[in-house]
Amino acid sequence: MDDSWWATNLKALKSKAKRLEALTRMNTAVSKHSALPRQIIRRLMATSELYECATVDDTKDPSVDVAVELLGHCVHQLPVDTADDQLPGLLGRSLSHPNPALRFVVLNSLLKELRRQLNAGQLHTLPDNELVLLILDELKQPETEGSSIAIAILSIVLGQRVNEAVVQAKLVQLLQQNEVVRCRAYELGVSLAKSSASVLSAVEFILDAALSELDNDDVLLQASVMEVLVPLAEQNHGLSYMERRRVFDIISTRVQRIEENPLDALLIPSIMKFFGKIAAVQPQKIITGYPHMLACLFQQLQSEDENILPTAMDTLANLASTPQGKVLLHLHFSTAMLETFKKYGSYTKKLSAALKERLLNSLDVIYSVEIKPTKEIDGILKSWFESFTGGAQVNIIMDLINTPFPDLQLAALALLKTMCRLYSWAIVALKNTGGAIEFLLSRQKDLHREVKFLKWEILDMLAVSAEFTPTETVRFTAYVNEGPFHIQADLNIATEPQGNA
Repeated sequence: MDDSWWATNLKALKSKAKRLEALTRMNTAVSKHSALPRQIIRRLMATSELYECATVDDTKDPSVDVAVELLGHCVHQLPVDTADDQLPGLLGRSLSHPNPALRFVVLNSLLKELRRQLNAGQLHTLPDNELVLLILDELKQPETEGSSIAIAILSIVLGQRVNEAVVQAKLVQLLQQNEVVRCRAYELGVSLAKSSASVLSAVEFILDAALSELDNDDVLLQASVMEVLVPLAEQNHGLSYMERRRVFDIISTRVQRIEENPLDALLIPSIMKFFGKIAAVQPQKIITGYPHMLACLFQQLQSEDENILPTAMDTLANLASTPQGKVLLHLHFSTAMLETFKKYGSYTKKLSAALKERLLNSLDVIYSVEIKPTKEIDGILKSWFESFTGGAQVNIIMDLINTPFPDLQLAALALLKTMCRLYSWAIVALKNTGGAIEFLLSRQKDLHREVKFLKWEILDMLAVSAEFTPTETVRFTAYVNEGPFHIQADLNIATEPQGNA
């Protein structure tokens, strides 16, 4: 295909009658050739009519999708070299196009290239601010898909230019938009601030604007802002900023003064989630610094209110997800933790199947540890488990495994697998539970495929445990060697009919 072929097809775009056929031909050509000459790609991306074809109208014109696909292939073949000073001009029309599908295609390609450069340790500096400003404008669009990608791109490249006046002016402009756009700006600000103390200083005005929303009457907006702020505590300089601004004190005071503003009760689940997620990275700060927050959480966990229990369970899992968190909870809230686990045991009999699954998943988080647990943590977790089960057996878990709900079965088996992998006392408890070993060794045909696989994984652990007799170990090993999906043959013993003597 020479230049005249492309010129003929591009000229045909001016005619609505010929447009779809011409677009289809060019799209097929571009998709079949993974490395067309750069001048052809640039020529296509500089053609105004192609962008007109990609514009959505009320007629549901099929040429729109083909035009977007064609431009997507072009962007994919365009060497997205962020040092290329022609790049803003080539991508500008797409990034400012009214069709969100086209903007999404371009943003996605740009993000992939930037991540490739990051992984290779060769991130290029952008040629100027034009491309940055175009991507910042995406945050004002009503669609969420493009804005999420834009935030990811800006989190990579904006640190290089965040102090420049034109960029700061654009960021200030975003803070004057509606609450959806403002929250996107807050998310971007937090993402940038995490990288270093100097960048945090440059975007502090964004973070301050986010904090000011906590005085807003809109409960949903406040909950969104708290969610956005959580990652800021992952770095010490971010935590220091939050402490200087008394973020934790301001938010926790809302719980203490709930009687003064009953509407704040709607915020409690979000506040608990906020403190729980902070505690996952800064357990000492939350568990020892805000005891009234923990008291409120334990009250929620005892409430039997299915509307607040999911968030409360997740929050406790976050609090106890780290070794330090487990030890601090045991030291400062030993009785409350034992009472909570005892309540969890009763919940396995009365909650809905979905909430039982949520409970098991939260326990799985608590009992999972990255390294072999210390003797202290092993003892703490054993005492919590015995409070949950009412003894040194796993009857509760086995009851949940024997339900007709596959998702609940899987959650129960996943918890059992985690415990057998890490704790010898859990294997002993399993051994002492009537019918448990027999269930694991059974070859029930009607079990879900993933249930069979989890059973096999657990038996693989039992096969190397010192808690069982040699005879039991042989049975486990035989099962493991047969594989998780082995089907036992039916034994049909044929007998020869006897005739009359």
